[in-house]
Amino acid sequence: MNRARIKRWSFRLAMAFLCIVVFVLFVVLPVGASFLITNGRFRFPERGPKRPELLGLSVAEASFTSTDGIPLRGWWVPGDTEMPVIIFVHGLNRSRFELLERAAESSRRGYGVLLFDLRNHGESGEAYTTIGVFESRDVCAASTWVREKAGDRPQILWGVSMGASSAILAANQCPGFAAIISDSSFLSFRDTIGHHLTLLFRLPAFPIANMVVAITAMRIGFDPDDGDVEAAVREQNTPILFIAGTADRRMPPALAERMFKASPSGAKELLLVPGATHGEAFAADRDTYLKSVYGFLKTLRYNADSFR
Repeated sequence: MNRARIKRWSFRLAMAFLCIVVFVLFVVLPVGASFLITNGRFRFPERGPKRPELLGLSVAEASFTSTDGIPLRGWWVPGDTEMPVIIFVHGLNRSRFELLERAAESSRRGYGVLLFDLRNHGESGEAYTTIGVFESRDVCAASTWVREKAGDRPQILWGVSMGASSAILAANQCPGFAAIISDSSFLSFRDTIGHHLTLLFRLPAFPIANMVVAITAMRIGFDPDDGDVEAAVREQNTPILFIAGTADRRMPPALAERMFKASPSGAKELLLVPGATHGEAFAADRDTYLKSVYGFLKTLRYNADSFR
């Protein structure tokens, strides 16, 4: 084989390799990432007790339907009728068990409690996962169910990670919540995709993250900007406590600080837990965490008429 033929074959092989790389980066990876985000049923192992009764929590089954027809399942504890009801919203790849210990602590203090599984999680119905966009509908459905059960008692949202994002988005869709506890919230759907692409795959967010977002939006039929949590914070005056771990690489504390500054609420607080990773502030410093949450809630004056 002469030198010219070797050069031609080398060029062809190089072009073929380049085409494969481009195909993987700009077709396989974005499409695969889109399906992984929306269709995954992976679940992290839950910590702590797996049965409410082990924490002294006597629960009743809760069953309701989201506004787009997804069946949702959970547990209900009515609590003291003079106290608010806390709706707990778990994170991505988790279930109601993630917040079971916090729910038990709240129940001991007299709060009503609703723990439930978001769509495509736990015992709730299968659906696309949208990192808060459609999950906010589940939160609104939970709020409606609580109102039917508990009347005009003030309602508080307490969410972690995707649950916190869903709670903040829901407060714009079905306003009237007395307060929000936002633990490790995302900044937005777009920002989360871009940040995790860089964090997990060491790839630049542009243009691959934009492609993942566009493909996901087309597949499912939603506006990615409906998942802009920071914009939702700017548009509401709900009292809110932002919580973040200083060692959180997935949702760095700078995001919580940014949303804290963006909130126009006159009743807002920020808790940064030293050394805590993503969604682990409660495990890292349980006493400070709970003292901060219940201290924040005690500063608020609940008037049911104000939150109808």
